[in-house]
Amino acid sequence: MKGCNFLERPKKSLLVILLAGLLFSVLVLLFCFLKNNQNLEYYIPASAEPNLISIAGVPDIKDIYVAAAGLVPIEGSGEVKAGLFPHHTLIANELSEYWQKLAAQINKPSIIVIIGPAHDNQGSVLVQSASWDFQTDFGVVKTDNKIINKLVGAGVVSDEPSSFTNEHSVGTHLPFIAKLFPDVSIVPIIAKSPAVESEARDLVSALQENLPDDALVIFSLDCSHGLGSKKAFVNDARTLSLIEAKNFSAISILDETFIDSPFTLQAYLLWVEAQGLEGELVWHEHIGRLIGTENDPGTSYLIFFAAKKEIFSLKISAVGDVMLSRAVGSKLYSVPVEQAFAGVYGEFLDSDLVFGNLESVLATSTLESTKEIRFQADPARIDVLGFLSFSHLSVINNHNGDYGQAAWEESVENLRAAGISPIGGYRNDGETVFLEINGKRMAFLAFDTTIYNLTPESLTEQISQAAAVSDITIVSFHWGAEYQHFPNTEQKELAHTAIEAGADIVIGHHPHVLQGIEKYQNGLIFYSLGNFIFDQFGEDENESLIVHLEFNEVRKSLELVPARIEGYFPRVATEEEREVTLGRLAGWSDFSLNEEIKSGSVTW
Repeated sequence: MKGCNFLERPKKSLLVILLAGLLFSVLVLLFCFLKNNQNLEYYIPASAEPNLISIAGVPDIKDIYVAAAGLVPIEGSGEVKAGLFPHHTLIANELSEYWQKLAAQINKPSIIVIIGPAHDNQGSVLVQSASWDFQTDFGVVKTDNKIINKLVGAGVVSDEPSSFTNEHSVGTHLPFIAKLFPDVSIVPIIAKSPAVESEARDLVSALQENLPDDALVIFSLDCSHGLGSKKAFVNDARTLSLIEAKNFSAISILDETFIDSPFTLQAYLLWVEAQGLEGELVWHEHIGRLIGTENDPGTSYLIFFAAKKEIFSLKISAVGDVMLSRAVGSKLYSVPVEQAFAGVYGEFLDSDLVFGNLESVLATSTLESTKEIRFQADPARIDVLGFLSFSHLSVINNHNGDYGQAAWEESVENLRAAGISPIGGYRNDGETVFLEINGKRMAFLAFDTTIYNLTPESLTEQISQAAAVSDITIVSFHWGAEYQHFPNTEQKELAHTAIEAGADIVIGHHPHVLQGIEKYQNGLIFYSLGNFIFDQFGEDENESLIVHLEFNEVRKSLELVPARIEGYFPRVATEEEREVTLGRLAGWSDFSLNEEIKSGSVTW
């Protein structure tokens, strides 16, 4: 028996050693697997150590980690100094995309400030910061206590780290910062209701005094909570108009069906103004449109990048025929203007000049017109033109005399009273309109060839005289054959004559359908922009185009924005519609522009 026990003990010891080694190997393999796959949906969230703030409980934070996992620091460059970002984790991929775009357009900051709402109205004071660092799955994001202490000392924030645990207005952005700016510290700031303009002004003043010049400031804001996409875009149009007007008092009373933090939006506007920045809307969307549930309650999103203003920049937007009578006018008595045009409103917010062809006089004439097709709109419809930011309208066309010269003159005066410049005369006898925008002198001329005479000699003389004293000369023509996608010989000859005389841009109307684009010498020709607001039927007649022409010190560029008219009112085209329209437009255009037009962007 003793011999038997002697032989058994080594066997049992060996077995224990083998089992222990196997268990150790499995644990090592499991650790390595989780370490290398921490971006998978079944990741193990990092737990916060003492004096570290956790964001592990931010709703759907795992989606943010997955979206941010592949990001790497970018050697960016540019003048972007601030941004307005959503914090809704359901758009993790879109947030990742725009954080990357932001990183590419900035010089590396030494500090990042994040300002957002306190969603649970937590904390003891209205505006709070946190001196503790933040724990993320990508490492610790450090706070800049030197700056935070100065803000606390100035009395504009209190140091309340507990308020930031799982606060997604800040937490949503931290994984992107950890990946793109791993060694940059942050200053987190949240505000609870009823913090508004006065607190925002105090905070911005203190930030100006204490932040370094290379600081990046992010403002965290969601929009139109609990609304379907159509209603949300109507509300967003209102929000965007208040941003444009910098209407702080109106912003302060917006509820969550517009924005989730008036304080954050006011602080953004104050910071942009104080730093001499110019905000550009780079993305506007609704969760329902992204996931195919447009009618369900959801959230909408605005992303702005704010950069140092260029010494000179000019944005001109142009559209096709604008007709505000007949069925269009009738429908506008029952549909609010803000709702009717919410689908294109945002396209013109940052334009310096918006131009189109006014196809209907805005007059009260009782003259009996003998024309079969005649257009006279209620002067009250000037509200449409104002809402869409029209600054200049051609008033010379085949319908300007439908109700006689007195009605035309009344319409012209109505435009002027609303701050809109009429371009062109009653019978090709209008004077050139000169204006100065951002330090550049512009000349604007308009002509009709469908019912009024215009000789090449007269055209050349008028344009050359205007161009001689202007930096940019734009000429509008009402011309061509209706419902034809290719310009006729007369259109081409007139356009070339205009460019040779000194025009930089030629814009055509009247065919009621789109025609092509041509680059000629140093000028650009749009033979027809089709309809913009009209009550015609037919796919071609309801295919529209918005063009944005941008000039700055170094280049001239064109952005093409296809649109569709639905129920008489325009909206920006869907991606599928956009591709179709740009492909068709390329086929009608100068062959050398084919690929650029298909991309929606042209330089010349």
